[in-house]
Amino acid sequence: MTGRILLLNGASSSGKTSIGRALLPLLDDPWFLVPVDAIGAMRSTVHRRDLDRAGIDAMLRRTRLGYHRAVAGLASAGNHVIMDYPLSEPWRLDDLLEVLDGYDVSLVEVRCSPEELERRERARGDRPEGLARSQRAVYEIGDCDVVVDTTATEPAACARAIAAALPGLTAPKAFDRLRIRRAC
Repeated sequence: MTGRILLLNGASSSGKTSIGRALLPLLDDPWFLVPVDAIGAMRSTVHRRDLDRAGIDAMLRRTRLGYHRAVAGLASAGNHVIMDYPLSEPWRLDDLLEVLDGYDVSLVEVRCSPEELERRERARGDRPEGLARSQRAVYEIGDCDVVVDTTATEPAACARAIAAALPGLTAPKAFDRLRIRRAC
């Protein structure tokens, strides 16, 4: 039996990680919160000094491709996984649709107003200014299973809404519908 996957898709600073943490105690079975930032944090940074822009882009792409496969590996062993991941480049979704074919994936869109994203970015201080606005493509996928908006709603309330919605989701889910549309 494969595990379920819950993909929290939203711009940087939209609240994905906070929602993921708040979801863990709400879900019945053991779940792993696997944010893409945690995978990136495992990578050495020593060699980045020697890379040009193309080299850095290639390294980041390899990291993200590996992340997709790590999530699939956990789920293939029967583990449930919460992904905290912005689908900010079309190839990310394309690869995930292929790698996660046959898995039970629920796609959650985590929305937040541009003004609030900018405020959070400034407050965090650990993201390049303008990163969240540059990730507008995360909201152009055209399908999802659940939508939450963190502009004025706390992560715990968003997590409760997601946990309440999950049992009512039926197939075909957003990933299945997206895969079918792309095959046509």
